[in-house]
Amino acid sequence: MEIIKIKNLSKTYTKGIFQKRQVRALDGIDLTIRKGELFGILGPNGAGKTTLLNIIMGQIIPEPGYVEIDGYQITKKFPDKLKQKMNMCSGNPNFPWSLTVYEILKFYGMLYGYSGLFLKNKIENLIEIFSLGKYRNVLYDELSTGNKQKLALAKAMINDPEILLLDEPTIGLDPDVARKIRKFIIDLHNRKKITILLTTHYMKEAEEMCERIAFIKQGKIKALGTKEKLKKLTKTKNLEEAFIVFAN
Repeated sequence: MEIIKIKNLSKTYTKGIFQKRQVRALDGIDLTIRKGELFGILGPNGAGKTTLLNIIMGQIIPEPGYVEIDGYQITKKFPDKLKQKMNMCSGNPNFPWSLTVYEILKFYGMLYGYSGLFLKNKIENLIEIFSLGKYRNVLYDELSTGNKQKLALAKAMINDPEILLLDEPTIGLDPDVARKIRKFIIDLHNRKKITILLTTHYMKEAEEMCERIAFIKQGKIKALGTKEKLKKLTKTKNLEEAFIVFAN
């Protein structure tokens, strides 16, 4: 069953102040994501990966193109019912520097309409899952990069999303922290069968986690399939070698 359907999706940005120029971030993307799939989106910097996630999340208006998520067509107004089913985690989280870990989780929980004992229990559970107990009263600005990323993931789980978008979730992390986060994502996917879209520059991460992968370059999908299919297409032994072939 398909949960995300994208047809002929494009996005153009206007850049520059005095000499304006058009930059095409996405160029006629066609893509379907199956319900419960852990789907990877790979590509070089500037390929359009983050723009694609932001459109799916409703942060950027699709123009032109057709985007349907769980039966809802995405237009200028993102459906409220769909917001409750989705969340996103960026590899470069940016939360209010003067709030503590607990206050940040409480704030985002309240945005989803949670309150009282229900919200308190949810926050405590997330703090325990992500080993943030001794940092609960630490200001965001004082957290390490790894703990900031764990907090970003905890925030993304505050509403028990059915669709989770992960944009470079382990970028810049120490190998042991990155390994723990990958394990959590895989365990979460196996337990709850939620749909996960993952962008990453770490090919071993994609090879370990993703069921299917789309390779994007210059806003276009250049290849799509399982990791075995992509390696076969490029006659390579691993995704890192396949990435180099597709990128060039």
